[in-house]
Amino acid sequence: MSQTPGTENGADRIPALWAEVLGTGSDPNLGFLENGGDSFRALTLSTMIHEQTGVEVDFLDILESENAHALRELVRSAAGSS
Repeated sequence: MSQTPGTENGADRIPALWAEVLGTGSDPNLGFLENGGDSFRALTLSTMIHEQTGVEVDFLDILESENAHALRELVRSAAGSS
């Protein structure tokens, strides 16, 4: 996984990116699929996360994420291990 400067700040933007992809009415405490997400939106979010943080997140990890906060921690963890 690659990392760009500012990954920590980028990871903090995950809930905002989540809402951008799923809509402002989405609940960051619910799972991606529970918020009406699908594979296309997961790919979109994966691309946005990579652009913002430099961290590559598989779209399946997004689909299976417990919520936006868990996804943020996944990105932080991936950034720290690269």
